[in-house]
Amino acid sequence: MYNSARLPLTALLAAVVLGFLVVVSYLTSTLPPGEGGLLLRGRGAPGSQQDLAARGEQLFGQLSCTNCHNLNGQPGAGPALNGIFGTPVQLEDGQTMVRDEAYLRESILQPDAKIVAGYPRGGMSAGIAGIRNRLQQGDTTQALVDYIRSLK
Repeated sequence: MYNSARLPLTALLAAVVLGFLVVVSYLTSTLPPGEGGLLLRGRGAPGSQQDLAARGEQLFGQLSCTNCHNLNGQPGAGPALNGIFGTPVQLEDGQTMVRDEAYLRESILQPDAKIVAGYPRGGMSAGIAGIRNRLQQGDTTQALVDYIRSLK
């Protein structure tokens, strides 16, 4: 039971708030940049677009996407991927598409469905042959799409 003669309620409340702020300050100062599942730093909640983009960045390297796709604006064996989200692209058949989420998803899962002008048919299909099942698992493709969307 609270005894008002010992400590005024406002002082007790101030002590609780101060303790909370000290703990939060400690946690945010000791975490590496970009870490913290409680939204204390940089990333969104688990499963958020920001969190998936971070996972997509890791997958991009693990799945060897960098063997064909550059992130510096220069084309390689495949188109450069930085800054492409929401922009138009000309396909080999002369059609123009906007590189939106649906286009990126299809390009990852069915790479020969729409070929960017100047690139050979079958190039990416051969490249993903060994990882096709992994691309279809869970939110792997969505993570890659969100990562590509985040590239500037």
